[in-house]
Amino acid sequence: MKKLDVQARLEYARCAVAVLRALKILDEKLTYQDLGRAIGLIADGDKWAPWHRQQIQDILNAAAAVERGSGNTDTDRLEYDRIINRKTGQRGQGITKSSRITRQRPAA
Repeated sequence: MKKLDVQARLEYARCAVAVLRALKILDEKLTYQDLGRAIGLIADGDKWAPWHRQQIQDILNAAAAVERGSGNTDTDRLEYDRIINRKTGQRGQGITKSSRITRQRPAA
């Protein structure tokens, strides 16, 4: 499994936000694999691997955590259900409502 550093994860999340906004405008959906290709996580010619799914979910969770703290209105909300499972055609497990950016408290 290819490890993603912080910068790569944030860049992929930024790209995912742009893709999700475009999907909303176009009223379209994408599979996790197609999203991975659209954001550059999966290069042309590379094969889909199960760990890609986990990385994409982590990337979407990072975007969701930032979104939670942004104060977006309902009209600005990202529509994560536009990312679907290829086999079922249904949305994936989704992004947890608990996606947050946490801060470590200083030791007392």
